[in-house]
Amino acid sequence: MKLDTHVHSHYSGYSTIPGLARLLRESYNTPEEVYRIAKARGMDLVTITDHDVIAGALTIAHRPDVVVGCEVTGVFPGDGVRVHLGVLGVSEAQFAEIQRLRADVCELLPYLRQERLFVSLNHVASRVNGRITGAHVAALIPWVNGLEVINGSRLGLQNRTAAQLAAAHGKVGIAGSDCHTMRGIGHTWVDAPHATTREEFLDELHAGRVRAGGRQGSVFTMSSDVIRMTSSLYAEHGRALTERPWRWRRHLMVACLALGVPLVSVPLVLASLHFMLEARFNRSLLKDMARFPALRVPELA
Repeated sequence: MKLDTHVHSHYSGYSTIPGLARLLRESYNTPEEVYRIAKARGMDLVTITDHDVIAGALTIAHRPDVVVGCEVTGVFPGDGVRVHLGVLGVSEAQFAEIQRLRADVCELLPYLRQERLFVSLNHVASRVNGRITGAHVAALIPWVNGLEVINGSRLGLQNRTAAQLAAAHGKVGIAGSDCHTMRGIGHTWVDAPHATTREEFLDELHAGRVRAGGRQGSVFTMSSDVIRMTSSLYAEHGRALTERPWRWRRHLMVACLALGVPLVSVPLVLASLHFMLEARFNRSLLKDMARFPALRVPELA
């Protein structure tokens, strides 16, 4: 059975990029669209892992082939560093407790283990995780079940760093598209060959009897996603204007977006810059992890 373990919908809320909050959504995918496309691309199971919310996953959770998931933002209370933890098979009651505890990973991680939830450290070598260092990784490794070794939106070198960490510490390697658009859904996955039900899949995942596969990210996939997101932004505000044409703020927003049309070519430049910084961050993290003997990986040994 195959599952793309990392997918977002519009329930993830608005972008956290400075200047774009309350303007651009993290995703414009609807849960039903995610389900339909994942199944069409060969996924036996479907999950939605929105940021710190399970409402999107719950809208399709009545189906027996849906796994309720969440990308939980855990916080190191001492310095405020935030890490993204993929949690699969979560219930509403468990999620309520996760929300209460996630401001302190020292309380959150023991709870997740106590509940026997599958927890992965997502895109460990990405700046998306903030100012994460070797010390943070060393603190997290003993508590997680797996690492995301193929993230369909990250560079191959970042995924290799995660794969080496997973191999060195006996963690399960998982994969997900991390797609905020429809482009990559179902193109990156985890396969549990011996599972025939959702429950068996989760058991196989915990046991590590799974294989990670699929595509990785690049400048071109990032550019494609940015263009798709921009198109969705224009479509959303266009619809809002037609629904409430008497609101002057709608007219102002559409006018501003129209003036910004020439900037649509910028995504290629931004994607290139983004991945240059990502590659630099990956090298910096590798050097920092070399200071921690417990985190030695083949490339550093």
